[in-house]
Amino acid sequence: MTDNISKNALTGFLPPSRTNVKTIAVFVEKKPFFGATIVHIPFLHALRRIYTGAKIVVLSPAPSMELLAKAGAIDEFILYEWNFSAIRRALRRIAPELVFVLRSASRGLDMAVASCRVPESASFYSWLGRLLYSRIVPQNSGIYRARKYMTLLMEPAAARTVPLDGWFRTAAARAKLSTASWGRTLAVLPCGGAGDFKHWGEERYLELCGKLAARDPELRFAWVIGPQEAGLEKKISAFWLASKSHVLSSVDLPDLAAAAFASAGAVGNDCGPAHLFQMCGCPFTCIISDHDGRGAHCADEWIDAPNRAFAAFSGPGEHISSVKAETVLDLVLKRLPAR
Repeated sequence: MTDNISKNALTGFLPPSRTNVKTIAVFVEKKPFFGATIVHIPFLHALRRIYTGAKIVVLSPAPSMELLAKAGAIDEFILYEWNFSAIRRALRRIAPELVFVLRSASRGLDMAVASCRVPESASFYSWLGRLLYSRIVPQNSGIYRARKYMTLLMEPAAARTVPLDGWFRTAAARAKLSTASWGRTLAVLPCGGAGDFKHWGEERYLELCGKLAARDPELRFAWVIGPQEAGLEKKISAFWLASKSHVLSSVDLPDLAAAAFASAGAVGNDCGPAHLFQMCGCPFTCIISDHDGRGAHCADEWIDAPNRAFAAFSGPGEHISSVKAETVLDLVLKRLPAR
């Protein structure tokens, strides 16, 4: 499989600010969710290609970010205590030539990084950060989060279109999951670890898949579930579409990537697996809550631009369960590539 960000194809990326970089420190977000973790991967993968041979160290107060090291996307993970002295100690120990701060508007972190006098540093614009970092780029919450990180490495126009699938293609080559017999498959992603407001409901997904099968008899379904959806597997086994369904339960990143590349499209909640499918370029229909009036804002940040027109929102102030299966059906049929 071809890596879309290869060593010899870095068109669009800014020239390295330093050519003698041996160690890069990256401060990532602190949200303890699967999706908030893996959206860092395209940025880290690009760093690996731009600064060939440099050691990449990720720092975060969130233990869940260690997944990046376990998956092989970085060389080292440092879990630090959220205080000025702990950040300074961590930076002094690894002695990086280059620091990226992907967390925005964190004054304590900005000051701690600046106090270590790292040769080069980059982050997003803030009134304090503009005085402390070597490179500052504008904040942009209207761009998909994985692409926002990429604006630290390339011009915004290029970041909006650059492929995000490079690392995942490499990971998929290591997958144990076999998708050779899948045929035309829709991935179903009913997860949502951040809370009930993200859960459309298992029965609604079963209803949706029944309607889709009636419209497209050749369509098969790959259900991606986690520990919270443990009871759904039994429901799928008892459903009339069981013979057309694959259940992927708590699978690893390589297998998830293989499933994403093998799927004709995906439908699901705003969840971690949905980000992996989007970054792999899989057409995605998202069911999203507007219970707090911030649905459109969340969509801008967490749904990649090609998929936004196919998002199904609840009404303002309404629970996600108010979205009708017929509404989602129409959007999925429009988003799926033609047979």
